[in-house]
Amino acid sequence: MYAPYRSIYKQLLPGLMLGGIVLLGLTFLGGMNQVSRRLFEFNWIYFTLAIALTFLNQSLRFLKRAVNFHQSGVQKVTFIESFRLFVAGFPLAVTPNRVCESFKGIWLFKASGIPVERAVSVFLVDQISDGLSVFVLIVIGTVAYPSLWPLFLTLFLAFLAATVFLRLKPADPHLSEVGTIVPMLKRITPQLRECIDANPALFTAGNMAITFILGILSWAAEGAALFFILVGLGLPPSLPLVATAILVFAFSTTIGLATRLPGGLGVIELAMAMMLTLLLNFQPEIAVAATILFRLATFWISFLFGILLWSVSGKSLGLSTREGRIIES
Repeated sequence: MYAPYRSIYKQLLPGLMLGGIVLLGLTFLGGMNQVSRRLFEFNWIYFTLAIALTFLNQSLRFLKRAVNFHQSGVQKVTFIESFRLFVAGFPLAVTPNRVCESFKGIWLFKASGIPVERAVSVFLVDQISDGLSVFVLIVIGTVAYPSLWPLFLTLFLAFLAATVFLRLKPADPHLSEVGTIVPMLKRITPQLRECIDANPALFTAGNMAITFILGILSWAAEGAALFFILVGLGLPPSLPLVATAILVFAFSTTIGLATRLPGGLGVIELAMAMMLTLLLNFQPEIAVAATILFRLATFWISFLFGILLWSVSGKSLGLSTREGRIIES
């Protein structure tokens, strides 16, 4: 059935409430007074740097999206329109994946005429690329903790092997049913197969190499944002701190992607705060303050810009008309 025409805004409410509860809960866990003191003493110039790196991250991700659009045959969308659709998708990060992908697919269909199913597959390619890129950052981050790198390298190779396996389309039906045998793969195999069938051009070696490199650079920018947040909290800058920031960011992001919760809300914050506490010699107030500042400078600043775009482009996006409805099961 169809949801009320304001349903897209209603879909944001649970994520917003969860995000607020998580940030407040972390503050209490880290000690209200201690966390407040750290925030008061924070050098806010580094927060500005973190925001700048967030914009670099989003710019590189937009470039990657543009490459995928070109490869999938999206030709009627201008550069400005493509950028507008990209920014409009930021607030959808706090909604369930089904809602997020549906609206993005509908918007791209309206702008280009490309079938919604094919449009959704383009966004799924982005998710695959993001997963591979974050795995690489995890391996890089383990430079500071060499005892961990075999585990993360194994996970990365397994993910890469699964993608190549699906790309080759083995003739043996028993091999193609591996995804139904392994519980972890059972959920994602049908989506990956549908994605590859809908847009085979996106899985050429050249296109995957380009999007892979852009993905690594874009997510490395957010890892650098966490590094500057930690420096702003008084930690001395060093290569081990860079590696720690990259490892913590990449690992917590991976956990968030694996849980499939909207925006990784709650999971990313808890994983980041816990890892920082363990790796920074048990200074929970610094870990919590860094987590709060990082999420504000990255996730929530992007959310805010998306909402601002909605306020001026809501009609053309179909947010205030019947075109803004989604199908609910």
